[in-house]
Amino acid sequence: MPQKRPSISTPIDAWYCTAAQARARALPGGLDDLGRCLGLPTQKDRRGKELIRLLSIPHTNKAGDSVFNYDEDLLKEMYAYCVTDVEVERLAAKASHPLSDNEYAVWLANEQVNDAGLKVDVEFAEAAAAYAEQELDEISGKLSRITNGVITAPKQFARLKAYVEPLALKDEDIRKAITREVTDRRTGETTTKTTLDRDARNKLLDLERQEPGRIHPDFVEMVELLDAAGRSSVSKFEAMSRRADHDQRVRGAYIFGGAGQTGRFSAAGLQVHNFPRKTAKHFDAIREQIMQGERIDDVMTVLASMLRGAIVADDGHTFVCGDWSGIESRVLPWLTADADEVLQVFRDMDADPSLPDNYMRAASDIYSKPAAKINKDERAVGKVVVLACGYQGGVGAFNSMARAYQVVMTDEQAKDVIYAWRRANPWATRFWDELNDAVIDVVQNPGSIETVGRVSFMCGKAGLLTMGLPSGRVLCYPQARCELIETERGDQWEVSAIKATWRPKQGDTEWPRIRLYGGLLAENATQAAAADILREALVELTELDWPVVGHTHDELLLEVEDDEVAEATEQLRRAMMTAPSWADGLPLNCEIWNGERYRK
Repeated sequence: MPQKRPSISTPIDAWYCTAAQARARALPGGLDDLGRCLGLPTQKDRRGKELIRLLSIPHTNKAGDSVFNYDEDLLKEMYAYCVTDVEVERLAAKASHPLSDNEYAVWLANEQVNDAGLKVDVEFAEAAAAYAEQELDEISGKLSRITNGVITAPKQFARLKAYVEPLALKDEDIRKAITREVTDRRTGETTTKTTLDRDARNKLLDLERQEPGRIHPDFVEMVELLDAAGRSSVSKFEAMSRRADHDQRVRGAYIFGGAGQTGRFSAAGLQVHNFPRKTAKHFDAIREQIMQGERIDDVMTVLASMLRGAIVADDGHTFVCGDWSGIESRVLPWLTADADEVLQVFRDMDADPSLPDNYMRAASDIYSKPAAKINKDERAVGKVVVLACGYQGGVGAFNSMARAYQVVMTDEQAKDVIYAWRRANPWATRFWDELNDAVIDVVQNPGSIETVGRVSFMCGKAGLLTMGLPSGRVLCYPQARCELIETERGDQWEVSAIKATWRPKQGDTEWPRIRLYGGLLAENATQAAAADILREALVELTELDWPVVGHTHDELLLEVEDDEVAEATEQLRRAMMTAPSWADGLPLNCEIWNGERYRK
């Protein structure tokens, strides 16, 4: 039988979360932001943080004892602050629809996952964090040498900007790689920003790969050093050791509805959703080297590949993990109700894995050759275009995805590939156009309903635009409006809505907005429907008391007793492969592995 969770003093289903309700309606989850966004008549008192610092954190008195502050006036102020918080929560709860029974069940299941926690190899995490700090010191030394002491640490952004700007003046492509034009949508003012963020570094390294020797070796080395230092391995290993409870488990890693409009889960603390996919093949051997303080090459890359493996199953337990295969690539054509030939490719693949897969078939359209004759490099291009372009992505999206799979192309080559894919997949371009037209129609005509494929749209008089999903769940786009915008192709209608995960700039009174176009709506619908598949499986497994300890994007992670692996594998496969009643015709497949350490 599955292991039982320890009981808690208050039953978990006695709780209700107004922050979860807000996020489910695409509103800010924080009470301060939520109150400002909704314009509530009572706002959260910003004095609260200072009061908590003064009253809830002990300080050391003259005798050296750790004591709390019991100042009567401050305590009265704290009481009033707490009363105000409750008032704001009540107002916020009434300002949007409560969680549905299904949404509450998902929230409840997620809280059970958070309570179970992920066990961490704390001893290794501490050693890895120290190892990374030493490497950062070496990187800082190398940066100082290369730049003649101008830059002495990776995060000296002002110095970096001053150092690279003269170099950019000598090469137009370098200038394009490290500059961004940012337009204020409210004022129309455009400013140019110099940056060496990850995207800029990748573009510079792409230039060097396309034309070796074009960029000065010292500059290339500086970019590579900044790239290595920019990896989040240090902070993640530190978070593992710092956040672990007495039983070496990190809890509260998953946030219900934290990923904006789609309702997907986001991560907190460990940021498991952002772990690199690559996992070290010889984890135990490398772990031993790090524990012994031995030197390893390419430290930051190696440490990044060790993050997943630092999450471990408890003694006498094993991880059983399932990963849906190409879930978004399947859901997107299914949502259109107009691309059964694409879904048939997946059905054929699932029935006979030896057949050319969907990436090979995409490459077949691009290179005009039989799918069976597509080579490894061509398949990589097919994979990139499928993953990058299904949501109306252009050259930027293609190149960003291409870097992850070591595909190097010029912008012109990327344009040709994108055009070939769109020409071979008219169902996708048609879907984008129809989604775009539908939101314009319903926002201009409140109360009307427009259906595109398997999703529908409606807009209320108050400007709440909703997207109805096949599952019955609704995505929200608050304060939607339609405006006539001047573009290169003439005046066009454009719909926008507030973006809850952004914050207004200092002095701004209006909440930041996001443009709703066909590709973005297709992405939202696809990721939300895929999330609904996961959400239903998660609820099913937790209600059967199977110990789910993680769920990251398209996977579910169980931690079971060693003698339950076979039973857990069968149950997990059944939960992941059984399509919900609303997903008729959607082909599903998954891969399941088991082991003592987390991996991809």
